[in-house]
Amino acid sequence: MAKQYTQIFRRKREGKTNYHVRKKVLLSRLPFLVIRITNKNAILQISKAKIEGDQIIASVHTRQLIKFGWPFSRKNIPACYLAGLMLGLKAKGKINSDIIVYLGVSPFVKGSRATAAIKGVQDAGLNVRVDPETFPSEERIRGNHIIDYAKKLKETDFSIYTKRFSSYVREGLNVENMAKIFEEVRQKIVESGGAVK
Repeated sequence: MAKQYTQIFRRKREGKTNYHVRKKVLLSRLPFLVIRITNKNAILQISKAKIEGDQIIASVHTRQLIKFGWPFSRKNIPACYLAGLMLGLKAKGKINSDIIVYLGVSPFVKGSRATAAIKGVQDAGLNVRVDPETFPSEERIRGNHIIDYAKKLKETDFSIYTKRFSSYVREGLNVENMAKIFEEVRQKIVESGGAVK
């Protein structure tokens, strides 16, 4: 007798859910941090698994950073860190346990935008079960690597600089001010407790 076909779950077929990891998250019974990075933004949520569906404790979209004065990319390392800081401050007081990270089918990469977001959550005072060795350096979190890259392009080939940073040039933004603006935005987020006014 021929072997019968085994149906594969739709979300696994579509590459949206890793059920092996999802099962581990559910069995932990801990709140979990979900990080999704799109073409233009990053979306962060802290959720708790319930029988009727995941309950969202707090969520942040990097579009909210605009209200704090962030004019640069909303999906780079500094923006992801700031979003993580906002999320952590919003969720503080609602969570009394450790948090685990759930990235779905995305791999966990050391020094990535996801780890920058996790560092932001941790700096807000929540305990995320992640090795601190995986976090980006403070220089990268402040955007110094982007500033150095922009300076190098300006010196070597200005046409590539204007092409690579065309949206910033069009809006009259100076990439070299990123670290300074980052500190200003971080201070505003801390003072507001992560709440968008």
